Amino acid sequence: SLFSRLDGMFAMAIYDTLTGTLTLARDRLGEKPLYVAKLSGALTFSSELKPLLSTPGFTPSVSDASLFEFFALRYVSDPNTIFSDITSVQPGTLVTVLADGTRMEKSYFAFDLPELEKRNVRNEEDYITAVDAALTESISTRLVADVPVGAFLSSGIDSSLVCAIAAKKLGSQVKCFSAGFVGGEKNETDAASVIANYLGLPFESYLVSPDDMLKTASQFGQVLDEPNGDRSCVPMYFLSRLVKSQVTVAISGDGGDELFGGYGRYVPWPNRQGLSDIDAVCRYFSLRLPMFPDALLDTAMPEGRNEFRRRFAARFMTAFARSDLQDIERMRLIDMHSYLPGAVLAKVDRMSMKHSLEVRTPFFSPTLLRLSAQLPASLNTDGKQFKVALRRLVAQYLPPTSIYPGKLGFGMPESFFKSHAVIFDGLARRADASLAAWTPFRDRPAMFLQLKKAARHNINSYWAWIVLGQWTESLPDPVT
Repeated sequence: SLFSRLDGMFAMAIYDTLTGTLTLARDRLGEKPLYVAKLSGALTFSSELKPLLSTPGFTPSVSDASLFEFFALRYVSDPNTIFSDITSVQPGTLVTVLADGTRMEKSYFAFDLPELEKRNVRNEEDYITAVDAALTESISTRLVADVPVGAFLSSGIDSSLVCAIAAKKLGSQVKCFSAGFVGGEKNETDAASVIANYLGLPFESYLVSPDDMLKTASQFGQVLDEPNGDRSCVPMYFLSRLVKSQVTVAISGDGGDELFGGYGRYVPWPNRQGLSDIDAVCRYFSLRLPMFPDALLDTAMPEGRNEFRRRFAARFMTAFARSDLQDIERMRLIDMHSYLPGAVLAKVDRMSMKHSLEVRTPFFSPTLLRLSAQLPASLNTDGKQFKVALRRLVAQYLPPTSIYPGKLGFGMPESFFKSHAVIFDGLARRADASLAAWTPFRDRPAMFLQLKKAARHNINSYWAWIVLGQWTESLPDPVT
């Protein structure tokens, strides 16, 4: 089909005037958003969520299950949204609406891991060579533009590899950009500067300050189209602003962790015996991506919990039930369908688009997606390190860890929260007031008080609470 041949990000609508058929399509992994609302017999769609809220005759209501999901994960995963009557076109999916109103959905791409005996596993060196060639081709394609192109550069493997290939194999003098925090114990900007200097690439960074938090982040939730509690939204906002001041397009290293097994949480499951598949899925998120405490959410929001577990089970439990997959592969597969589009790609798209910056993702070429699905277990993890394939590849371009220190983390560090506790306490108190008056909580004060207390449980829940409070302030009335 047309869409399976496309390489890149898109959300599009095609209307056939002869047949009266509407086709909505979204890119393979969900880099671009596409929302649909059905009301009064009409279908309304948009690349943003909030414009749908102003549709005449539409009174949006917040779903208990989606609210539970936000508190559990810090985002709401496709095809659901925070609202009951608005859905998201899933990544790699076509929605066709016929002239008589008949609606059909069809997947043209869904990331999956073949059974072990069907993976066509080549020897390790040939596999790494194939990844190198595919990534080089993808970067080369994404550097083509009639406007200036820059690159995001952290201290991690993925963006460092992208910049290294651009410089060493493609001869590009792409300018690199990074962001960090004033007062943070560690900043990626220092390490990124060393890497850029080694590659001979121009480099510029930005440190987020307390003033930035007061002036911009105090309204941060209102910048988001849909609530996203990922702490790295903040540096991404300021990084995008910096990059757009000098270039129009940027390439990034997003997706490398999910595709090639790079997260530190990808460790074997302890004592999984006796757990149902859906319990294992939920425990993965609660233990490895901690937010609000499970027990408290179960008590405070029992109805939302039950629906959340039902729809999560329908989507993800098959990955945990597959006996041919290792635990790390189960987690990768779930992240590709939930965390990557729901948190990571949504963050990059919303923050970059706020500054009219186009971000291109070389790791998402169709060839690299196929190679990632074939990833041999030995190049996934060797028991000591993750993302072995990309580590071995980046070693061909960059020197040892004395120059290349490894990723330090992009989200707001805990030290920044502690150093500027007065600012964050003020933001939290304002969120408390906003959420107390919000319809989903106004008539359920006991639930609100439980969640308010739990919001101080960790920095993830703390920031997600602040963001949600700010986000509600941007909603039109009435929202039920």
